[in-house]
Amino acid sequence: MYLITGGAGFIGSALIWHLNNMGIRDVVVVDFLGTDDKWRNLVTRDIVDVISPKNWQTWLSQHSRKLKGIAHMGACSSTTETNADFLIKNNVHESMEYFKVCTNYRVPLIYASSAATYGAREKQFYDTDETTKSLKPINKYGYSKHLFDKWALQQNCHPPKWAGLKFFNVYGPNEYHKGAQASVALHAYPQVNENGILNLFKSYRQEFSDGEQRRDFVYIKDVVKVISHFLLSEESFENGLYNVGTGEASSFNELAAACFKAVNKKTNIAYIEMPETLRAQYQYSTEADLSKLRAEGKYQDDFTPLEEGVLDYYNNYIGKGKQTL
Repeated sequence: MYLITGGAGFIGSALIWHLNNMGIRDVVVVDFLGTDDKWRNLVTRDIVDVISPKNWQTWLSQHSRKLKGIAHMGACSSTTETNADFLIKNNVHESMEYFKVCTNYRVPLIYASSAATYGAREKQFYDTDETTKSLKPINKYGYSKHLFDKWALQQNCHPPKWAGLKFFNVYGPNEYHKGAQASVALHAYPQVNENGILNLFKSYRQEFSDGEQRRDFVYIKDVVKVISHFLLSEESFENGLYNVGTGEASSFNELAAACFKAVNKKTNIAYIEMPETLRAQYQYSTEADLSKLRAEGKYQDDFTPLEEGVLDYYNNYIGKGKQTL
């Protein structure tokens, strides 16, 4: 049995979709469903149960012999969260508990880290242990993820297999409930399809023209393949941190062009002011170095090009009124 924390969220529910497609149905979700709509991400999924994060240890004490692994995708993922104590509790201390459980029961742990840990870096996004020690996140969310990454690397006692996956800019189905934290691709759809114009933030640095800020946009279908590779793999890989992106950055202008092309409209961009609260913690360029993922992580599959991913997202999901995989 596999425990997926944050299993009703964006990446967690997409992972369950992928596992179900592989014939794996002995999945238990740990998540707060609350009153929002993310429960819809689970409607067509085959799962065993949904457990409150408050009760997962009690559940595990009764089912530990069946546990095959944990994919810890549950956390506060808001890059604009201002409550540092809340972030430390949710993203650090809770993660420590899952790490310890997987150590005690000798099962794999795959957890969600983030490219936000890289802070203001604009090149050399290396996921080596040495680089990790030198990172300086520029927002509280990135700091919370970084703090747990460093803690995990320092443990002498650890799960037999573990990996912290530094997700870059993930987009695709199942993110509709994330509001302002959803991808630019999702927010762009009604603008390009209905209004025929897309708003992008201006640049505030001379070396980047408006819209030429760059991100490593990675499609959700590729992300869950990477997670399942580490969670299910019978071959050995090196425990540690791994970047998960395409390895190729694209500008927001290129993203905009892909969005307009997907709906068969001419590219039309308006550059707007960025809120001052974001300017001090804004990354101008991210691009995952995949050397370690390929060599030590033994992951060799290709990643979906941006234009192809946006086309699939728009034509097979959003454009058909489908929000989920």
